[in-house]
Amino acid sequence: MIDSRLLLISRDDILEVADSKDGAKLFRLLARLTRQGFQLLSTAPQPDRWTREHGGPDDALLGPDSIRKRLLDAGGVLDGVYYVPRSSWTQRRNREQALHDIIDRYATTARNCYLFSSSKKFVRVASGEGIHAKFLDRHASLISELKNLAKQSKSGSSADT
Repeated sequence: MIDSRLLLISRDDILEVADSKDGAKLFRLLARLTRQGFQLLSTAPQPDRWTREHGGPDDALLGPDSIRKRLLDAGGVLDGVYYVPRSSWTQRRNREQALHDIIDRYATTARNCYLFSSSKKFVRVASGEGIHAKFLDRHASLISELKNLAKQSKSGSSADT
């Protein structure tokens, strides 16, 4: 049985690049990775309250010009969105529980999970759980990390679907 590979990227990190000159490149890279067998999951902080109004945080993920639509247009798939509960007192535990839940739901292991985030705390927690986690900053961009992962993935597999 081949373990599934899971790619976790926050909604905000995707949106930051999506709205830049590298937006099209981002979606081509994400699509390539999903075709190489990665399941893509976007993470976002859980809203304080859920509404049915347009213009909320879900529009960026699921609306007409959303991450999901742009990725589909590039030939890829957004497998899901995971809302991480927020709390000033238990945030570390919330992150740990979210990562365990995600790994269980996607029937994978920490060694087959990759997280790219601009949150140092989320990267620290993920690394502690054995997840391949990379902090995104001016030295490590989302585009460069996705390129590296695509190269590793292609060299590690016999076929690029």
